[in-house]
Amino acid sequence: MEVNLENFLTENASAIFALAGALSSGILSFFGALLLKKREFNLSTSSKLLDRRISSHEKVIALATEMRVMVTLGGFSESGEVRRAPKVMLSRDSFEDWLARFTQQSLEGASWLSTASKREVNFIQDYLVTLHLYLEKIPSDSFIALGELIRQDFVDLSSSLEKTAFQFFQNGVRKLRPDSLDKWHKYKRSETERRLAGTLLVKNHPEFTNAHNGGKAR
Repeated sequence: MEVNLENFLTENASAIFALAGALSSGILSFFGALLLKKREFNLSTSSKLLDRRISSHEKVIALATEMRVMVTLGGFSESGEVRRAPKVMLSRDSFEDWLARFTQQSLEGASWLSTASKREVNFIQDYLVTLHLYLEKIPSDSFIALGELIRQDFVDLSSSLEKTAFQFFQNGVRKLRPDSLDKWHKYKRSETERRLAGTLLVKNHPEFTNAHNGGKAR
């Protein structure tokens, strides 16, 4: 029996359209589910990356806060201020323990830091390495007096480090991607040398030499 295709399509149009609609709906649902899963995965990954970036910058802020903790030495300075020194300069053990902690905690999340924070962390590490070299052969009981000479360095460095970290929370936290790792992670050498030359540490180098030779810091 010969079947007329045109008549068949006419008589079964509703069923055919229903089947086509069901197939289309199934295909759309399938691709919709795939897109939703991809979006959920991207959001989950972005959330984890953001958590790491936030944690790294919070550690930097904590380190900056530690740098500003001072101990009083009694009496007043020539400018009339209470004599103070960084707590980390109480002794050789205090300084070296804190230096190791600063290095470890800043390096742990270095990849997740903003470029600005990373550069500032590296500059402070250069400063602390220089300080460590100056203190290498100086008696531990002279550390606190030398700490008084460079107190303002610790205040200034902690403030600049804290500032770069807060810039991330003000602006960078909205970025889904971290700063490119291809960017140079240190200041230019000329900038580093200029900033180091302007510190009280370098300006008071003769006092450190005097303490090394058995004298006392003024």
